[in-house]
Amino acid sequence: MTQRIAKLFEGDQLWLVLILCAGFLLRIAAILSLNHESNRGDESAYISMALNLINGDGIKDNMGNHAMYNVGYPLFILAPVFFLFGENIFAARICNVLLGGIAIILCYLVAKEAGAGKIGRLTAAGILALYLPTGVYAVYILKENLMTPLMLGVIWCTLRLAHQPSKKTAAGCGILFGLLALTGNAALSLAAAVILALILAPATTFRKATFMVLIFAVAIVISAPWMIRNTFVIGSPVMNTNGGFNLYLGNNPAATGYFVSIADTPRGSTWGALRKTGEVQASETLKQEAIAWIKDHPVDFLTLAVKKGAYFWTPPVHEGKGEQSSSEKIIRILWLIQFIAIVIAALTTLLIKELRKKQLLILWLTICSYTAVHMLFYVIFRYREPIMPIMMIMAALTIEFLFLKRLSSTKYLSQ
Repeated sequence: MTQRIAKLFEGDQLWLVLILCAGFLLRIAAILSLNHESNRGDESAYISMALNLINGDGIKDNMGNHAMYNVGYPLFILAPVFFLFGENIFAARICNVLLGGIAIILCYLVAKEAGAGKIGRLTAAGILALYLPTGVYAVYILKENLMTPLMLGVIWCTLRLAHQPSKKTAAGCGILFGLLALTGNAALSLAAAVILALILAPATTFRKATFMVLIFAVAIVISAPWMIRNTFVIGSPVMNTNGGFNLYLGNNPAATGYFVSIADTPRGSTWGALRKTGEVQASETLKQEAIAWIKDHPVDFLTLAVKKGAYFWTPPVHEGKGEQSSSEKIIRILWLIQFIAIVIAALTTLLIKELRKKQLLILWLTICSYTAVHMLFYVIFRYREPIMPIMMIMAALTIEFLFLKRLSSTKYLSQ
């Protein structure tokens, strides 16, 4: 076992431990210093789902919905924590810190699988450990804390399938996809990268098809119990009932590209009555209204979609709610600097011929497909966080290449 770990991390264990410690310190410092109440919005819904489950009332949110929100985070993280420690938000946040640690390790492993050397893979892990929003989001009781390591796991499997496909890797990929289906639907867009990886894989067409079927079958096995539950509880085998709702918020006469309250849309005055028809019916009605608007306004839809893509990658120049303290202003400036540096370094990979390999193609397809999903719906800045580690990995590839090139030039001149 020790030899396997040593081989996996190639002697980088000490550096990785130091990076993990730095990441933990950042996240714990955020938890101890930020005064945040997790009693509203999505956080309140996830907490209610977990508490209702352990109290024997079944999984339902604070509005009485049985499947409006994704079940993964409250089911796999919050419910066990609350079962052991009661409604302890601090314990849930510590669990977020641990998820952050797992993400750091996976970021290292994905970078390694993407072809990074010692400098690149440690840099990737270090960037994720010290990226300021990862500390802040450890405070929030939100699904993105679980989505991030799950998505990194899928990308690791995807890169592995591209050059060394196996049934074991395909099965692992299927398990992670099943968990992602329960946790965050947008992450299913990573399927595009998996398909590309199998196309590029050194295997026969039959084997590639076998791996794809295996991934799909395992994912269905993981997610099927929830769909069966929903069939009995709400009358439809869906993963959640927010698809139509979110599609409408992003595609209606009042849509801006960002999240808007349904109260500010044409449906605002009748939303209460529509909700009473049931989750499934309400979602289907909103979906059809959104599709109708798209068909009637194709140019507006395409224009809005392009705006959403731009908004998704807009630097964090926005201000927080309420009056900002001096420390918060400084943190936001540092966040802006970090974000711009990561994006520029990631984009630079497109200019470096030596990095243009199938691994890089897979990573960029991951970025593009995940962005495209949000172009159909609407943008909230936190939705970007689970995909940021992929940008960090590409940034690390650039940093490593430039560093080694500079080192090589220095040695040549010194001779």
